[in-house]
Amino acid sequence: MFTCNFPEGLRVLVFVENLQTLLSLEKHLQDFQYKVTRCQEGAGAMHLLRNHMNKFDIAIIEAQNSTVDIFRLISEIASEIDLPIIITSKDDSVQSVINWMKIGVCDYLIKPIRPEDLRFIFKHVVKKMQVGKRVESEEKATAEKSSSVGDSTIRNPNKRKRSMFIDGQVGEKDQDHVRDSTTKKRRVVWDNELKKKFLDAMEDLGPEAVPKKILERMNVVGMTRENVASHLQVTFLLLLTMASLN
Repeated sequence: MFTCNFPEGLRVLVFVENLQTLLSLEKHLQDFQYKVTRCQEGAGAMHLLRNHMNKFDIAIIEAQNSTVDIFRLISEIASEIDLPIIITSKDDSVQSVINWMKIGVCDYLIKPIRPEDLRFIFKHVVKKMQVGKRVESEEKATAEKSSSVGDSTIRNPNKRKRSMFIDGQVGEKDQDHVRDSTTKKRRVVWDNELKKKFLDAMEDLGPEAVPKKILERMNVVGMTRENVASHLQVTFLLLLTMASLN
């Protein structure tokens, strides 16, 4: 549970093998009033992620290490870890960023890490909380709809619209307006599975990765071109940020 002074007190697990780098990261994080648990061994970091995840709000994990294949292990336990994970690496290639994003990491920091790179890591925790609340709200709304009684057409405007189409009460132009308004209201929760499909489509299409073609390649029911275009913009911004750090 966060304090009223959030993000002060943010609980951060940091795994880096080099002690000097680890202590430097710890100091920078503590300067922002974050609570740091440091780990110098890959096996220890994975043990904490698997068995004591609730003690942390976010993790910063070194990609390259001599004792554990972090990529493989995080891939294996990605479905178990409900925790934002930031990867640190010397590899500044776009392909490396894409590979890590596919397995669900929330950010990728190029070494050497600067203090300003760490100041706003709490945004990933906030985003996770927002997604969780949105999913919970949608599940609650679905449950309420399924258990509701009475006039279902009042509770479900879309059903009324379908009935109007059948009865011929809505003209062709009105139908287009209804479709547009319904589409605009759709929200997509970009979970790890959707992100992987998106990145796979981008990788397959290469230079031809435009929203329409990505949408076709993903083949996700309910997904719109606008959803894809919006996420594509966010992804490009991340990649451009990575490029600017070179």
